[in-house]
Amino acid sequence: MKDKKQGISKSDSQSREEDVDLGQLFLLIGRGFSSIVKFIASIFTTIGSWILKLILFVRSNLNKLVLGALLGALVGGIYQYGFRDTKYESSMTVQPNFGSAVQLYKNIDYYQSLVEQEDIERLADGFKLSKEEAENIAWIEVEPYSNDNQIILSYKSFIENLDTTTVKLIDYETFAKAQPVESFKYHIVTVSSKDKYIFNKLETPIINSIIENTYYDKVKSTSYSNLLSRKNALESSMIELDSLRSLYKKVLLAESEKENSGTNIFMANITANNKEVIVFDKYMSMNQELIEVNKKITEENEVINVVSSFNSIGMEVKGWYKNFAFIGFVGGFLLVLVLISLMEVNKLLIAYEKK
Repeated sequence: MKDKKQGISKSDSQSREEDVDLGQLFLLIGRGFSSIVKFIASIFTTIGSWILKLILFVRSNLNKLVLGALLGALVGGIYQYGFRDTKYESSMTVQPNFGSAVQLYKNIDYYQSLVEQEDIERLADGFKLSKEEAENIAWIEVEPYSNDNQIILSYKSFIENLDTTTVKLIDYETFAKAQPVESFKYHIVTVSSKDKYIFNKLETPIINSIIENTYYDKVKSTSYSNLLSRKNALESSMIELDSLRSLYKKVLLAESEKENSGTNIFMANITANNKEVIVFDKYMSMNQELIEVNKKITEENEVINVVSSFNSIGMEVKGWYKNFAFIGFVGGFLLVLVLISLMEVNKLLIAYEKK
């Protein structure tokens, strides 16, 4: 009896210890969650406190801030409408072939460096302009024409030549972020100038600076010759396939006219029809390939194709964010805000130094 009582008491004590352990565990978990909630709440409280202090600070110095903003807007407006030259913009969309996008970006960067260095003589020589015309060029840049559809097509073309293991390592998001600019199909060249009639004179020099590269000219000639050979081979093969289809039709008609049993005619029809379907499928496949070849012949006939030219007259550069009156307003407000903040900090430092 004593042994049974001792066994029962031992099991009861073990269960109690387990209950205590579980209770302590839940208590610790609850304290942990409570600490996290308090920490997050303290962050929001601190942020809210700083926002309220900023609002109170702005309200107490609102007159000074508004005065600074108005003075900034006045100065910016005087420069915008009294001294700043009106600028015009126009853009040209191009399609570089044979990797010539690399040369395009290099040339545009070179022209922009001449503009920044105010090297008017070299800039005029590069664009075949007079010095007076070259002085009007304010900015020139090039960027890829990018949208989701273009990136998807580029990714599809990229993975076609990769094995399955490599494709798993490079997903679409990684490819989209790391895609080099020269891999895009279309690129936009944008020029800003003080002369709105100068843009038509810039297209030919920009294109010629790439076409005159002997390497791209050789690649174009070789590629064009290969495409023509491929086109001739496809057209010859399609003529032969068409003749073969006609032959099968004649055989089918000849077999059907024979005075044989119905079974022989049926089997002959099946054989001829199967061959005709195979030939027809091959013919349509070659026809689709011929369409692609003709498309490439059209696109790759030049080293670089001009998809859309510069406008004959540039459009005036507008936009509230480019207006110096607005920029002056924001700049004046921020400048006064910084000055007042520095004065307040200085007062705190003086008070701290006295203590």
